[in-house]
Amino acid sequence: MNETMVISIPALLMFSVILVFPVLIFRHLRLRLTRDLLISMMRMAVQLALVAVYLEYIFRLDMLLVNVAWVLVMIVVATGSILRQSWLSWRKCLWTILPAHLLTALLILTGFLLVFDLATISSARYLVPLMGMVLGNILRSNVVVLDRFFSELRTGVEVHIQYLTLGASRAEAVRPFLRNALRAAIGPQIGTVATMGIVSLPGMMTGQILGGSSPSVAIVYQIMIMIAIFTAATVSSFLAVHFARKMAFDPCGRLNEDIFLRRP
Repeated sequence: MNETMVISIPALLMFSVILVFPVLIFRHLRLRLTRDLLISMMRMAVQLALVAVYLEYIFRLDMLLVNVAWVLVMIVVATGSILRQSWLSWRKCLWTILPAHLLTALLILTGFLLVFDLATISSARYLVPLMGMVLGNILRSNVVVLDRFFSELRTGVEVHIQYLTLGASRAEAVRPFLRNALRAAIGPQIGTVATMGIVSLPGMMTGQILGGSSPSVAIVYQIMIMIAIFTAATVSSFLAVHFARKMAFDPCGRLNEDIFLRRP
């Protein structure tokens, strides 16, 4: 197959002209999102450029310790982003939520060893992109599950107290809230899996085809990564809420407001 066509910077800038249509819609509806859009696009471009430069060095070095260190950095950054977007205190919650993501990453890496040999999966070419896709989906699902869990606990505080009054244990009292939060986080993942290949062509498969791989090879990789993503999203969401509930309440069973950030 032919190699991937290189997109020049001028061509990319010309393509970015289509952003004028979202801007026109924002202006028509007076949404005041144009500035946020421009800042987000510029930030994305700078971040991706810096990551590209850094990954060039990682791929050239291709040392196990460097690769593992980079994955650990990604996990910590993802955890911090999850806490920030869930309005939870980074200082008070990091060491409670981080183990959920470390355990999930270890589970997925163990699963990859069933497919790849150790030398292959420890290579930067495989380890960094695969774990990056997994962690990106962990981020989205964990934000949903934590936000839904704590928002429902706040609005349903009387229901939670009633469960405790009727003799339920702390784990039993929060189980309905945990169940609803997990359903909200995992439901969209199931929908994505069910419509993949019909409604959308997945990113990894598209990238491999553009990179010159045959569709049959790309399909096998895509199925593998979707299994990894769904497993990681489910396990990390469950563990995150399971660990979070231990710090969510004071000794009297009331919601601990100290773990939350103040919303603007």
